[in-house]
Amino acid sequence: MGSISLEDFAQAEITAVKFSSPYLDGLLPLDTITVEDANTLALCLQEMEQEDGELMKFCAVLEVEQPGAFTEAVSIAMDRDDYELVPEDMDEYGKQVLRRTGADDEVIDTIDGYMDFSRLGEDSMAEDGVRRTEFGLARRLSKPFPPAPEIGQAMM
Repeated sequence: MGSISLEDFAQAEITAVKFSSPYLDGLLPLDTITVEDANTLALCLQEMEQEDGELMKFCAVLEVEQPGAFTEAVSIAMDRDDYELVPEDMDEYGKQVLRRTGADDEVIDTIDGYMDFSRLGEDSMAEDGVRRTEFGLARRLSKPFPPAPEIGQAMM
């Protein structure tokens, strides 16, 4: 058996990648992967698999952010606390918005029937830059996602 003549991992080339989740195929750019970046992402993925919904959130964010390089995907994985999946139900999202502003369940129960939570949810989703993906509705906490381009929108 021969030895590998490498000084360090920087000289190694990754020629194939297999993910533990089939959802990641096609969402991650696979060019210019370093061993260090692959290892970092693998550790992040292991953490995500231990937390309910984290892998789906990561996939949703990848679909929206569309990283152009593997290092960008690793950065997203490391900064995944900057994102959240939000409820599909507009009424529930409206209530979530009120909770973020400090309203507790008692206040929400009191105004239920007097307020259009669904309308608040719909308006807030647009303001918060919530984007629909194959994996659910995703929101970036630090800075809203830009609006999604309209399908069939002409370039001017």
